[in-house]
Amino acid sequence: MSRAVEAMIAEQFRRAAEERSCYVPLGDDAARVRRALSRRVAGGSVVSPARGLFADAGEWDDLRPGERSLWIARGLEALHPDWVFCGPTAALAYGIDVSDDLVGRVHVATAPGRHGSNPRTLVRHPVLDGRDPLGGVVDVDGLRVTSPGQTVFDCLRWTDFPRGLGVIDSALRQGVTCVDELAALAQTYATRRRNVERVLAALDWADPRSENGGESIARGRMLLLGYVRPELQVEVPRVVEDGRPYRADYCWVRADGLVILGELDGRAKYVEEELMGGRSIDEVLSDENIRGSRFTLYDVSLMRFGFGVTEHPAEFARVLDEYGVPRRGTPLALPDGAPMIPDWDSLRRNPR
Repeated sequence: MSRAVEAMIAEQFRRAAEERSCYVPLGDDAARVRRALSRRVAGGSVVSPARGLFADAGEWDDLRPGERSLWIARGLEALHPDWVFCGPTAALAYGIDVSDDLVGRVHVATAPGRHGSNPRTLVRHPVLDGRDPLGGVVDVDGLRVTSPGQTVFDCLRWTDFPRGLGVIDSALRQGVTCVDELAALAQTYATRRRNVERVLAALDWADPRSENGGESIARGRMLLLGYVRPELQVEVPRVVEDGRPYRADYCWVRADGLVILGELDGRAKYVEEELMGGRSIDEVLSDENIRGSRFTLYDVSLMRFGFGVTEHPAEFARVLDEYGVPRRGTPLALPDGAPMIPDWDSLRRNPR
C-alpha cells in the first residue's frame, strides 16, 4: 500500500474517531480503499465490525461495548441515511445505561412487514407506524432514533426484568422520559405490541435513585427472588470526620429492628467517569473500603457482594438469607411501601 493511501486512511480513521464512528469508504475510490483495508483486516491492524465499516484495531479494543455499538450505528447511517435506530441502540444515543448483554447487535426500526436481520450485527424491529400518536423520529447527535418514550418502552419489552430495570431507572434518573409517558404508551400499545406486561412490571418497581445500571440489575434480581424492595442511596451520617453523609447502595429495616446495608462491589461499578470524580481506580477502591469501615460504627449488618453472584439465583439467595434480608410477605418484612430509613442515633456504637 502506498504511503499516500496509508496517510489518507490514517486521516480518515482520525476524522471518524472524532465523530465517534466507524470509517465508511465512500466516493469514487471506495472500492479500492475497501480492498486496501481488507488486507489490513487480515493483518490484524484494522477491524471490520460490519460490512463496509472499518476502525483501527487498537482504538477499537479501547472502546466499551456500548461505544462500539454507537460507532457501528453511525457508520451504518452513513451508508443508509434513511435508517432509524431503536431499542438499546437508541437508548445508548440518549445516554441511558444499557447492559452490555443488549448491545451486541445494532437495532433498526422498520415498518411492519420489513425483515432482513443479520444474526451477527443487525436486528430489525417493525415498530415504525404512522398511526401511533406517540411515535416519531428524533435526531440525537446526528443519529436518527425513535422518540425517548418509544425507545425505553421497546427496551423494556425486549429484555428481562432486571436489565429492563437498569434501562428505566437510568432513563428516569436522567429525565429522558417519565412514568406518565411510558404508561400512556403501554395503554396505546396494549393490544398491538407484544410483552407490554413487561413494561408495566418495570414501571411498578422503577426507581431513579439507583446510581447505575449494575445496581438496578442487582435490585431486579433481588425482587425476582421475592425479597423486600430495598431503600436506595440511604444517607449514613459521618461519625469520625465532618463532611457529607456516606450513602449505602441498599438498605433494609426489618420488623424486629435489624438494619441491613447492602453494597454492590466490583471494578465495573468504579470505572464510570461520573462516579470516579477524577480519582484513579486505586483511589476509588480505597475510598470505598474506608466508607465500608465507617458503616460499622453503627449497629448494622453490612452485606457486600459482587455483581457476578447476582447472576446465580440460588447462590445470591443464600447470600441475602445469610445476612437476614427479609422476603416479601414474611413476619420480618415491614408493610409494603413503608419507608426504611434507620434511626441512626439509636444505632450508634459507643456514642460520644
